[in-house]
Amino acid sequence: MIFKTIPLVPADTVWLTRGPVPTVTAIGLHRGWFDQAFARHGFRMQTLEAASDAALRAQHLYHDIKTLIREGGNVLPLWSRAHNLATKGYDNTVVVGLTWVDEVQVLLARPGLDMGSGDLSALKGKVLGLSNAPGEINHWRAMALRGFETALDLAGLGFDDVTLKDIGAPAIRWQDQARVGGTGSEVTEAALLAGEVDVIYAKGAPAIAFQKKHNLDVVLDINSLDDPQKRVNNGTPRIVTVHRHFLDDHPELVVAHLQVLLAAGGWAHAHPSGVEAILGAETGTPVENVRRGYGPRLRDSFDVNLTEARIAALRSQADFLHRHGLIEQAVDVRSWIDAGPLLKAFAEPLSFEDASVGNS
Repeated sequence: MIFKTIPLVPADTVWLTRGPVPTVTAIGLHRGWFDQAFARHGFRMQTLEAASDAALRAQHLYHDIKTLIREGGNVLPLWSRAHNLATKGYDNTVVVGLTWVDEVQVLLARPGLDMGSGDLSALKGKVLGLSNAPGEINHWRAMALRGFETALDLAGLGFDDVTLKDIGAPAIRWQDQARVGGTGSEVTEAALLAGEVDVIYAKGAPAIAFQKKHNLDVVLDINSLDDPQKRVNNGTPRIVTVHRHFLDDHPELVVAHLQVLLAAGGWAHAHPSGVEAILGAETGTPVENVRRGYGPRLRDSFDVNLTEARIAALRSQADFLHRHGLIEQAVDVRSWIDAGPLLKAFAEPLSFEDASVGNS
């Protein structure tokens, strides 16, 4: 496929990519701080999302470009690393930071099934919808499966106690992924409304609007669980990855990137309304739904670290994906991480001039 061809890019440009979800990268971009940080080292900055080249945009999945830095959900980089290790024997990505932004994760049921009481044993015998899209990795399917597993574990049930129904979905083309709007789970939502399935998984601010519009029962609000390890999924934790050769050749740029992320996290804590406005633009949802979709912890959710708890969460996700055959081989999370750049960024914090408009 042409989209697996590594695009030629200027040697003096750092490329950034992030998902259409709450990321620290988005805050840094909206503040204009990445331009400042990289310019100090003689480099320019561009984003994959603004690129016209489809093969370039597809690098959000493949991460073959040496000068690319990615922040986003963990399913895609875990799939890519496992695939590279299985097929080539090596992978060039390195994890340099982990973020954790809790967002609404809910299991939704059609009204009339008496599933909104909080009694998860009601899941027994029900039909749970999973999107089935051709492609290398369907991260929406992985998210739903993880959400279902969490609920079943809490109820003392297993997948043998329910029926998993595949719902056909269009082929996944990473170069065409929309930046904003939509939920990525439209086919299972339609199946729920049509009565084909009893329960689906939904997440983020769009899940709030969907549940409210159709008066659906909330079977489980995963984000309300006190134990963070029970909230692990694609977005918890999110991964900051760089290319190994970029880190070897330009460690100062990787540190500069992390310095921006740390500064952006501090700004987010001090400017909650500004964060909500940025995330509304990133996710294509009204600010009210951002508040409801990401909860009261949002302003304190943009720290970047490599704590043992977050590493354990990433290991749990890697094990889950391998156990269910969603990635080709096990991933040793510990050997994937290099904490050096983040430690240096913490030791040498930077401040930046405000280059944004209207988000002070």
